[in-house]
Amino acid sequence: MQTFSIKDIENLSGIKAHTLRVWEQRYGLIMPGRKESRHREYTNEDLKQILRVTFLYHQGYKISKIARMSREEINTLSIQYNQHSGFEVFVNQFIEAALDFDEEGFEKVFDAINLHLGFEKAFIHVVYPFLNKLGMLWMSGNVLPAQEHFSTNLVRKKIIIAIDDLPITTTEKSALMLLFTPSGEFHEIPLLISHYILKKKGCRIAYFGINTSIEDLKAFSLSNPCFTLYFHLLTNFTDMEPDAYISMLVEAFPGKKIIASGPLFQKKYDLPEEVLILHSFKELSALNM
Repeated sequence: MQTFSIKDIENLSGIKAHTLRVWEQRYGLIMPGRKESRHREYTNEDLKQILRVTFLYHQGYKISKIARMSREEINTLSIQYNQHSGFEVFVNQFIEAALDFDEEGFEKVFDAINLHLGFEKAFIHVVYPFLNKLGMLWMSGNVLPAQEHFSTNLVRKKIIIAIDDLPITTTEKSALMLLFTPSGEFHEIPLLISHYILKKKGCRIAYFGINTSIEDLKAFSLSNPCFTLYFHLLTNFTDMEPDAYISMLVEAFPGKKIIASGPLFQKKYDLPEEVLILHSFKELSALNM
């Protein structure tokens, strides 16, 4: 059985550990088990219930009122409320589906956000934050690799279908974008989202995918002299800093425009002028190609 610490619950729900303890002691909302060390231990069901309670709390419900509701009432109300709320409830519902390997539940949530937000906004505001939360669970050892793979592959399938549904741009006047992740980078979802956004903007795409060597990129350049390199970096390089990798690209492809994105670029680097760093999918959507 999977269990979570109070720190895990704090990170996932946004509710401070002290507040969670007050909710437990004063209102009896969630009564976690205890390890031999006497530290609190939360189950999958506890986590799902806390996420629902937290959502209603953030919508203005007093915790004393929520405490008087049954689990069924809390669940029903949180589902009904999603028509008038932000994105949090959908993120939480995705987490529930991931924990339960619930493909049908995942599909229902995805269909709802796709209908109300449209595909691009659904991914930027709901799916990607969900994957980030899932990553937190995985890194803390509280999500099984199978649950992470289950969810990621469902998301991957949705993006690929959406990409295929977009018309292909054939005019040579459109920008040609070479999309890839560097050698050793195996996270594909952000690159696929970038693929969708750029194709929707009318760019021509050469998609090399994950774990791409500079030699493979050079082979492409032999028959395609005019293109922009775009890569996303999520994990740390083991043998160099991101700016050192960019210097290698600049040297290998002199005069080529290079666009990079990913959380590792939150740190400021002294980069050549032909290099553009994007800090969000919103910036990518607004990019003038």
